[in-house]
Amino acid sequence: MSAFPSILEGIKDLELGHIKALLRRTNDLKSGQPPRLPLQKTLAVATSFLENSTRTKLSFAMAIMRIGGYHIDFHAESSSLKKGESLEQTLLTLKYQGVDICIIRTNESHLLDQFREYPPIKIINGGDGINQHPTQALLDLYTLQDHFGGLKNIKGKTISIVGDCIHSRVTHSLTDLLPQFGVNVLLCGPDFFIPEEMPAGVNRVTSLDEAIEQSDAIYLLRVQTERHDKSISDKLKNYQQEWGLTFDRFRKHSKVLPVFHPGPANIGIEVEQDIVNSEIWMAHKQVQNSVFVRMAIIEAMINNEDHHIGSQYKKIPGDISERIRNT
Repeated sequence: MSAFPSILEGIKDLELGHIKALLRRTNDLKSGQPPRLPLQKTLAVATSFLENSTRTKLSFAMAIMRIGGYHIDFHAESSSLKKGESLEQTLLTLKYQGVDICIIRTNESHLLDQFREYPPIKIINGGDGINQHPTQALLDLYTLQDHFGGLKNIKGKTISIVGDCIHSRVTHSLTDLLPQFGVNVLLCGPDFFIPEEMPAGVNRVTSLDEAIEQSDAIYLLRVQTERHDKSISDKLKNYQQEWGLTFDRFRKHSKVLPVFHPGPANIGIEVEQDIVNSEIWMAHKQVQNSVFVRMAIIEAMINNEDHHIGSQYKKIPGDISERIRNT
């Protein structure tokens, strides 16, 4: 297994061994084992959220605090980015001020691709547009295997992701992640919320009733109206009646399933209040586990012994003096 990556943009940046190690380490940290940081190292982690967030941002803040690091909340809206400075130069500034890792959320998909070859700082993707949200998917996997009693027990299980799948970065990360552990993934929702080409190991069902009948767990998604144009918005008038999850739906099939949600939930649209108030609602456990999973991710990245972050910016090819004489 290679070292943990210094740029975690998506699930595909991780090897299977990395993921299993993160799950084991999450168990250790959740049981009270102390963090493992480099000797004589004071950890500094910045969060730069260019898009609104509650759960992800605050759970990272809690994770940084519990791991014994300093949290710098970098406000892009009042930074030199507003004066025209590039994101690369901003991240280099953070690095040379002593920041070890920056957690970035943005509404622009694939924003971090530009840093893959020459990372200015270690970066964790806190969600980029409709592309990826790897830490959410990892905490979902941890919560799922915890609910069913271990990784071995989720093999062969089926989870239906219901709702706005095509605009959901969580869906894209989960469909990369869950099939690696033998989980069958079904996508469910209106036609305009389902991708035309399904990822490997992922299938579609055409109704919520079919999803309930075939599944061992339900994963609900918020309707992401901020990413829609008017043509989609006009089609959502009957969304709650067709796709909203209620106990009446479960009674129809004489079964009750655990219900996951990445948050925030729009109660009364994709889910009713009674489910949110019940013991089958897994979202609170997802939030609780998020702190420990993100502690494990930060710990793994800070300990990856990558000493070349930012070093390429110091290298100018050729002899500077000779170049000056020849100009």
